[in-house]
Amino acid sequence: MLYYSFLLINHVFLLIEEYFHLLSFLLLVLVLYFLYWVWKIRYLGRVNLVGFSIILAFRNSSISIGKGSGLCSTPVYNLLGMYQRTILVARHGGTIHIGENVGISGSTIYAMKEIRIGNNTFIGANCKIVDNDFHAFEPGLNFTTDPLHLKMKPVSIGENCFVGMNSIILKGTVIGKNSIIGAGSVVCGKFPENVVIAGNPARIIKYRSIDSKE
Repeated sequence: MLYYSFLLINHVFLLIEEYFHLLSFLLLVLVLYFLYWVWKIRYLGRVNLVGFSIILAFRNSSISIGKGSGLCSTPVYNLLGMYQRTILVARHGGTIHIGENVGISGSTIYAMKEIRIGNNTFIGANCKIVDNDFHAFEPGLNFTTDPLHLKMKPVSIGENCFVGMNSIILKGTVIGKNSIIGAGSVVCGKFPENVVIAGNPARIIKYRSIDSKE
């Protein structure tokens, strides 16, 4: 009887050891997977993360965020009715480059090609910036997100710009430095430096003189 009890205890310890090894292996896989994602997201200096932002860089894609930049994902620090977290997504070989001292509040930036935001630019609450159509428009392919069936063009926002809340910036948009995008605008096209853009579709409503007080 004592012999069989000893065998039972021995088997129990062997099972515990096997489960421990399996758990250790799974933990190692999770750590390596986490490091794989982190490696694709480069923080180029101290970045202020307020609340829980969603930052995803898929295979062959990357995201870089310059020093002094801040991502806000809580309405406590933005009282203009922010209704989502800040979301940064780069996939299908896309890249997102955010310059230094950039502020982003509760907005989505979704890249399949390239989105660049210059230094000292501020993105207001609930904005959307995309360099692709997200879905195909051909009959029968409406639900596909395969980049082979999507139109994509890089987006560039210059330095010292301000994007008003609830604005949408579409693929192929280029905005020159020192420009302002009015709240709720839908922006598509190329715009020079030192302008105020507003409307749907957005157009130039004013040229700025940065030497004068506005």
